[in-house]
Formats: sequence, structure tokens, C-alpha cells
Amino acid sequence: MWKTFKNGLDYMKIWPNHAVVGNLPESRVIPALKLGVKVIPVAAVANFYVQFQYLGADYLPQIIATTLFLLLLPLQGYYWLGKRSYRLLPPPLKSWFLDLQYKLNQAGEDIRLPGHRPGPAYIDLARVLRKALAVLPPEEH
Repeated sequence: MWKTFKNGLDYMKIWPNHAVVGNLPESRVIPALKLGVKVIPVAAVANFYVQFQYLGADYLPQIIATTLFLLLLPLQGYYWLGKRSYRLLPPPLKSWFLDLQYKLNQAGEDIRLPGHRPGPAYIDLARVLRKALAVLPPEEH
């Protein structure tokens, strides 16, 4: 399970922030996750303080539970990204990946898939997109 969280973190770092991929879910999940990582600890501390002030020590177990729930929310995003990163691409994205791979190979880049997967995964798409955005002219994305 920890490997899945690490895969999600790595995938988040690789995914390009560009309009070309704006309609994919990662383009909404990753910015929300980055914001959540910054904001949620403050919200959790405020939650703990406010609930403890209004409810008192009698409700300490519930207060701790809600605070921990808030603190663990970003892990759900990392887990989702980790699971998605190694899922195989659907046919439309696979053909886009293969097209970009062909164009990059024609431009002199050596783009290959790992041999242990039957086809390209989302993490491979992210790597190829990042490379294509850096190497290819904009009209070829």
C-alpha cells in the first residue's frame, strides 16, 4: 500500500500542467491535492481547537477522529493517483501515446515502453507528454 502512495506522489510530479491534458481527471485532481496538502493541516488544527472549545474534553475521542479524518484526506488522492498511474490506457489515449512516441522517435528521442507491461499505462503517457511538450513543436502535440 505504501508503494501505491509513492507511485501516486511520483505520478503527480511527472504529470504535465498543460492545456493539452486539461480534460483528463489528473488535471483536476493534482491541483486540488496540492492545495489540500497546504490547507488541510491548518483546517485540522482549527477543527480540533474549535470542537475542543465548544464540546470540551468529554468529546475528545470524536474530536481526535474528525481531526485524523481531515489529516488523512490527502492520502486518498495519492492512493487514487498511484492506482491510476499503472492502469493501461484506453484505446483513444493509447493511439495518442503511440503517435507521440512515433513523433518523438522520429525527432531523435529514444522512447520505449518497459518490457513488463502489455501496453502503455498512464505513467508512460505522462512521461511521453512531458518529453513531447519539451521537444516537439506545439502543432505536433
